[in-house]
Amino acid sequence: MTVTPPPSNTANNVDLQDRIINLIDALSSLRALTAVHIQGITEETLLKQALCILAEHIDLETCSISIHEEGQLYCIAGTQHNKELVCTHSKSAIRSQRLINSMPFTCSEHLAYIACQTKQLQYCQNCEAGNSFNPLARADKEATVRSIISVPVCFGDDVLSVLNIAHPTAGYFDIWHQQMLMLFCNVLGQMQHNQRLLRTLDSKVRRRTRKLEQALKESNKLKKRFETLSTVDELTQLGNRRYFFSAGKTALAHAIQHNLPFSVLLIDVDHFKKINDQWGHAVGDEALRQIATILRKEIGSSDLVARLGGEEFVFILPGTSLDKADILAARVQKDTRRLDLGGTIGQVEITISIGMTARNGRGCNSSGHEALLDQLYTEADEAMYQCKRNGRNQRQFFHTMGQYSIKE
Repeated sequence: MTVTPPPSNTANNVDLQDRIINLIDALSSLRALTAVHIQGITEETLLKQALCILAEHIDLETCSISIHEEGQLYCIAGTQHNKELVCTHSKSAIRSQRLINSMPFTCSEHLAYIACQTKQLQYCQNCEAGNSFNPLARADKEATVRSIISVPVCFGDDVLSVLNIAHPTAGYFDIWHQQMLMLFCNVLGQMQHNQRLLRTLDSKVRRRTRKLEQALKESNKLKKRFETLSTVDELTQLGNRRYFFSAGKTALAHAIQHNLPFSVLLIDVDHFKKINDQWGHAVGDEALRQIATILRKEIGSSDLVARLGGEEFVFILPGTSLDKADILAARVQKDTRRLDLGGTIGQVEITISIGMTARNGRGCNSSGHEALLDQLYTEADEAMYQCKRNGRNQRQFFHTMGQYSIKE
C-alpha cells in the first residue's frame, strides 16, 4: 500500500511569519510615534518625525507627508525609496508651491486632494493601467511608481494633513497595509490636534502674559504716580506733611547714627489771610509758590523742605547746628520780604515767623526716631507760636531751659 505524505505547510508558515513580523513592525511604529513629545516642538517637526518613524519600521519604499491649511496642501517632508529623508523645507519656505510640485508623482486629480476632500483613504493599485496617473521621472531611472496610497490624517471632521505612500510594485498595498496606515494616521491625527491645541494655548498664554506684563507696568506707573502725589504738595511741588514725617524720620536716624546735629525750622507766613481776603486765593497761591521757590533754593543735598499745609512750611537740616540754621532762617526772612505778585499788585511786603529747635546726635537715643521727630516738631511749633505772640516777623529758638527770640 502506498502512503501519501500530508501536504507541506511551509508556505503557510512563511506567510504567518511575515504577518507576525509585519504586526510587530506596525506595533513598533505606533509605540515610537506615541513616544514623541509634542510639547516644545513645532507641528512640522512632529510630522517629519512621524514620517521617519513610519519609513523606519514599515517597508513602504517612498512616502511623504503634507500639511493641510486653508484648503491647500503643503509638502513638509518626503523619503526616497532608500528611506533617506528629503524635502525638509519648512512649509513657510514652500507655501506658494502646491503639493504636486513636491511629490514623487503628479496627476490631474491628485489622490492626496481626493483623500483630503473625501476624508477617506485613496488607493491606486496600478498607475500604469490607465491615464489617471502619470509617474514623475525620478533621478533613479529604474525606480517607477505603480502603487499609490493617500491617507487623510484627521481629527473629528477636520483634515489636518495627508500621508502619501508610493511603491514600484503594482498592487503592493493589501488590506493589512491600509488598515495599519489608517491606524497610524488616526494616532497621528490625535497628536497633531493636541500639538495645535498646545500651540494655541501657548500663543494665548503669551498674549495673556504680554497683556498682564503691560498691565503690571501701567499699574506700577500709577502706583509710583500715586506715591508721588501722596508725598508731594500739588500747589508748591514741595514735599507734603506725610513726606515730612516719613523722610524726616529717616534723616533723623542717619544724623543719630553719625553723631550729627539735627535742626528743625517751622515757618509760618504772617497775616496770610489778609492776602487772600484782599487779592483773592489765586494771588495767595502765587505767593505760596514763590515762597516755596525761595525755600527750595536754600536746601542742601541732605536737607528737606516741605509744606505742612496752608501757609506753614518746615525745614529739616541734618548736620546743621542752631547757629547755622539761624543764618539760613535770616536769609529766608530777607528774601520773602518783597515778593512780586505781578499785575496791578506788584511787590508786596510779606513777613514770616520761624520757630527753631535742634538736637545733637551724641545726646540722642538710637531708638524711637518717630517719637523724637514728633517732639522736635512740637518744640519748633511752640517756638513759632511764641513768635506770633511776640508780634510776628521773628525767629525764635526753643530751649529746654527756656526760650529766647531774635526779632527782625
